[in-house]
Amino acid sequence: MVGTKNNRRTQYTIQVIKEAFLRLLNTNELSKITVTQICREADVNRGTFYLHFDDPLDLFHKIEAELVDQIRPILAMRPQEQLHDWLKRLIIKLKANEAVSRIILANYRDGIMINELFSEVQEQAIEEFKEDFHEQNPHILKYYFSYFVNGSISAILSWFADEEDQSIEGITKALANVLSRSTE
Repeated sequence: MVGTKNNRRTQYTIQVIKEAFLRLLNTNELSKITVTQICREADVNRGTFYLHFDDPLDLFHKIEAELVDQIRPILAMRPQEQLHDWLKRLIIKLKANEAVSRIILANYRDGIMINELFSEVQEQAIEEFKEDFHEQNPHILKYYFSYFVNGSISAILSWFADEEDQSIEGITKALANVLSRSTE
């Protein structure tokens, strides 16, 4: 039905806009992308864009929120018992959404939702680092967390860019080995 929120045509239009935006984001900085460029790439008019999004930043945040909603349940699981399985589930989800993941992870310092997501797991991770590293200094514990997050993101981004296309199992094993050896 025309005019019905979330009908197939509306969903298709929103998806086309998102895909056009992601293509532009692969070659342009977020701050440089205009509504006109998105509309031209998606072959929709500006009114259609503004019906669903306020501006390119709003579109970015909505795409980011969708990915975060998919990742949040995985991050909420306790990884210590089965770090390898936990990482594999996370990496599978990121790989399934590679275009979005690549952009959001590369710009995660600017992403509100990703930072909120990391802050949700930071407290738990720091508690585990206290035990694993026998460390009580809160500054040192924050450094451990920063290393854990930034190192993992960098490795995943390198994996996305790798021409030899290492398997999901390969990157999972590499990260699990580094992370588990760090706590020995």
